[in-house]
Amino acid sequence: MRIHSLDVLRGIAILGILFMNIYFHSHILLGYVPPLSPVLSDKIINVFNTIFVDGRFRTLFCILFGVGMVIQINSYKKKNLDAKSLLKSRFTWLLIFGLIHGIFIFGGDILLLYSICGLFVINKILNPTRTIYKLAIRYLLIGAVLNLFIFILFLIFPQEESILCNSSLYLEYYNDWFSSYFMQVLSQAFVVLIILFFSVFGLLWEVIGLMLLGAYLYKTRFFKTGFNSINFKRVLFLALFLILIDLFLRFNNFNVDNEIYSIFSTIPAIFVVLIYAHIVIKLVNKRNKILNLFKAPGKLAFSLYIFQSIFMAIFLRWVFPEFYKTATMLDYFLIAIAFSIFQVFISHLYLKYFNQGPLEYLWRKAYLKNKR
Repeated sequence: MRIHSLDVLRGIAILGILFMNIYFHSHILLGYVPPLSPVLSDKIINVFNTIFVDGRFRTLFCILFGVGMVIQINSYKKKNLDAKSLLKSRFTWLLIFGLIHGIFIFGGDILLLYSICGLFVINKILNPTRTIYKLAIRYLLIGAVLNLFIFILFLIFPQEESILCNSSLYLEYYNDWFSSYFMQVLSQAFVVLIILFFSVFGLLWEVIGLMLLGAYLYKTRFFKTGFNSINFKRVLFLALFLILIDLFLRFNNFNVDNEIYSIFSTIPAIFVVLIYAHIVIKLVNKRNKILNLFKAPGKLAFSLYIFQSIFMAIFLRWVFPEFYKTATMLDYFLIAIAFSIFQVFISHLYLKYFNQGPLEYLWRKAYLKNKR
């Protein structure tokens, strides 16, 4: 029986990821460079992102990735298929999709790292439920300790001054990036390599832990019932406490870029996402009509993720390249809202005529080939 809260959560995650990535779709190397004169809307959106966005939707997607692995394993076993072999094929093809996406469309790709972590997790996810929980906590703690260590290093040894808007270095980066598609491909390939290399020092272990946590939560029926009242209060307290620390660090003028603060944000993100999931589960169980809108995007998550990147690459890099020089965070935020509404609409329209997304279909055909 299909668990509707999973489709809704997946839809929220895939739309939410755009709000995280939107600032890097224009320029993967620089991201958002604020104007020389501070803008009030930037400060407001920075606070909003710190509380509700930074790291949240990637974390949610990691958890749901682990859930998907358990569902796939159960499905394969019912059909007397070799679950491990099929999952390896599934993640190998996802790795290929991730490489293509990361190098040729958007260097901030998440699929490549997910596929590598998925291949690592396959054997561990077959363990008893209690063992999966212990492994999840172990890997999450490793990831948290490594992330904190790196974050503290940046605080102790501040980076050089940030690139200022319209400075000579800023214009040099701008002209190089927008000069040709070939330059963008080279830059994106470099970013993909950097992400993979540095993920070993924190992010990779966190993603593995989150996947295992998702498997554990699914096996313990969390996505049908949510937390009990005591556990909900505990998780809420930890989420609020860690958010306050994050806000304190960000807005006390440490000489560190926002991208560095995002390293710390991965820790409160775990607890914030569990609160999100609990609220969604409870509302879905009450048949909330607004949340039902997110079911369709959730069923097309893979296709929408790539669609976001393709559209933003065309729109922000080729149609309106000058937008990058003048845009504020509010401009990007409004684009993300508008495009999210469009994705919800197009998802419902598409599913009236088709049962599966185009990339979901290609992916399934690819990893099932010669496996029957």
